[in-house]
Amino acid sequence: MDSVQQIAVDAHGDMYVAYLQRERAHLAKIGAARKDILWTEELPGRYIISARLALDSAGNPVAVLNLRSNSVENVSKSFVVLKYAPTGDLLWSQDFQATSDPSLGGRATARAVAINAEDEIFVTGDTDGSVDFGSGLLPAGSALVKLDAAGEPMFSRSVRFGSDVAVYPAGDIIVAGRGLAMLDASGTELWSVNLDAYAHISLSPNGAVGAVGFAEGPVDFGTGPISYGGGYNDAYVATFNPPRSGDDGEGGDGAGATGTGGGGDPPATCMPGSVVACYSGPAGTRGVGPCAPGAQTCLPDGAGYGPCVGEVTPAAEICVTPEDEDCDGEPHCPLQPPWSRGYGGAGADAGWSIASDTAGNYYVTGSFEGTVDFGAGPLTSAGPTDVFLLKLDPAGALLWSKRFGSDSADTGHAVAVDGSGNVLLAGIHGNNNGTRDMSYGGCEPLPPLGSEGVFVAKFDPEGNHIWSRRSVVDRRMRHLFEQLAVDALGDVYVAFFLGEWYWDPSSPYVTKLDSAGNLLWSKPLTAGIPYHVEDQRQSDNVLLAVDSAGFVIAASASISTSITNDPSCPCAHRFTVQKLTPTGDVVWSRELGPSDPADTGIGTSALALAVDADEILLTAYTDGTVDLGGGVLPEGPVLIKLDAAGEHVSSQPIPFGDALAVDPSGSIVIAGDGLSKLDASGTTLWTSTFDASAKDIAIAPNGTIALTGAVEGATDFGTGPIPYAAGTDVFVATMLP
Repeated sequence: MDSVQQIAVDAHGDMYVAYLQRERAHLAKIGAARKDILWTEELPGRYIISARLALDSAGNPVAVLNLRSNSVENVSKSFVVLKYAPTGDLLWSQDFQATSDPSLGGRATARAVAINAEDEIFVTGDTDGSVDFGSGLLPAGSALVKLDAAGEPMFSRSVRFGSDVAVYPAGDIIVAGRGLAMLDASGTELWSVNLDAYAHISLSPNGAVGAVGFAEGPVDFGTGPISYGGGYNDAYVATFNPPRSGDDGEGGDGAGATGTGGGGDPPATCMPGSVVACYSGPAGTRGVGPCAPGAQTCLPDGAGYGPCVGEVTPAAEICVTPEDEDCDGEPHCPLQPPWSRGYGGAGADAGWSIASDTAGNYYVTGSFEGTVDFGAGPLTSAGPTDVFLLKLDPAGALLWSKRFGSDSADTGHAVAVDGSGNVLLAGIHGNNNGTRDMSYGGCEPLPPLGSEGVFVAKFDPEGNHIWSRRSVVDRRMRHLFEQLAVDALGDVYVAFFLGEWYWDPSSPYVTKLDSAGNLLWSKPLTAGIPYHVEDQRQSDNVLLAVDSAGFVIAASASISTSITNDPSCPCAHRFTVQKLTPTGDVVWSRELGPSDPADTGIGTSALALAVDADEILLTAYTDGTVDLGGGVLPEGPVLIKLDAAGEHVSSQPIPFGDALAVDPSGSIVIAGDGLSKLDASGTTLWTSTFDASAKDIAIAPNGTIALTGAVEGATDFGTGPIPYAAGTDVFVATMLP
């Protein structure tokens, strides 16, 4: 034997010896009984620099060899891990080589090997950054590679030290070099300390780390400086009790070549500059999703550790993100079983709008007449109709309910949730017959203007009032609210008609408020149009959405100039889609509908609007004479898709068109007296019908579909008939994606 590299002893007392002879590596087994050589194997490979050895629980020897590319160089270019049976038969081998051309360099050196109770193999060493150990290239420096019992790579990590490695029975790992570091089973560092000495290590049954090596001065291992002889270097022996999970550690005994060290520090002290992992989150969450430990550094005087810095603990799950914020191992919000609720009294009650927040809660608004109990006690309207606002949890349980109203007819038409979880509510407030003020929870009630007006109010997630506005423009004209949208900054867009009376020319407007409710701008969209309340399919809608860049998409009616202000005219022939900048400037405008509308007839009218990846989706109603770019469409509801520049992409007939939404996967959901889901190309995935009128759709972050509207009986949405009182009742129902 030219050079014995390492020895190991199995449970029977047999000894394995790894040694080098003429640049070849050999493995020998020596019997415990007669001390004779049982077998010798020459290991594969030439130009072997060094060999390391460990035994697994079955007594199988694992050898790690460092190889150079020729007989001249003395630098390891790669290493190989080999596993043998106790009989000397090769079980497997795993090579780790530089990814670059050997002529260009590339270095990987294994320094040590250890095996845990599951027979997983840990190899430490160093790399120049050109080696892929199975998890991608690691930066230059010390590295830890973990293999399973069959030799397949499990992970590779950069580590603080790589000269030696040992594994605790519980799975924690100690690596050593010019210091010590403890890692958990995943390779996350828990604790570290730098030493002015080079260490090889061994673990005692009580968990203490025994270190041996050489020092180049009177090093302090935590028990006071050791004696130092003043030569080139001195040998030392020291023990450590490393802290675990943020506990303080203790020093141990140390012996130098010419003297002995002091006793251990009390548990309340630590080695100055040593670092320990800390984590205050619930058990089982550390290392799951974004949850990770922080680090505490021992104070300069060794009196204790400083604050925990950098830890990430569980937070409330945000369903719209792919991250697992609550660190439960499931990055998506779980689906709740579908449910349905009915609310009503003796009068006409209806849900008009529904929205979902990032936690999957639902906000619902509409109008009610008389007395209705939404689950928190009866609410009674002050006038013909009042506004209601509900918050339901993902399972449909009522969290709170609120009523707003005057002695006029008040209706909640739209609800939205901003990025901070605040709730925006908008609708129509009173008319010229009203005399009472209307309060939304602020200090001062808002007086009537003498005609119908638009109100906008903002609440926090608990329903507490933040601000409210009686009218969005300072004009004593009739305001007819249509739609509401909120951008990423929390600014609010409101769409409405402004006119004198039902059949007088009315102008569609968009108004922008900042997040504090201050008016930023208000601009008309198209020329005035006749308004007629009796025809449900006329284009008296102003539709509104905001795309990902904060641009405003609006759709409103346009009309042939030959049409007069005749209240008996259906008055719907074409509609215009416009894209506005956040400052209200027109980017483009597209008119959709028949090219030459007759004086009577429907033509086409827009019903609902949504934006998906900046493509524009609209539902509309056509009279069977209209070609929107893909051929003449039959009479009935249609789905239209425009690109971000307003160009026609597709148009097709659909079964329902009163409400429209897009789910997180890009699928399209439409509703009316039924519900249908389409894929992104418009192909129908499924359809469900019910005896109800759906007014709005909300898609929860987990894809659950929620509806609200009005019913005229005990309708079954798939979970059994909902309660029904009289007239029309509010319904809220969810369906699985």
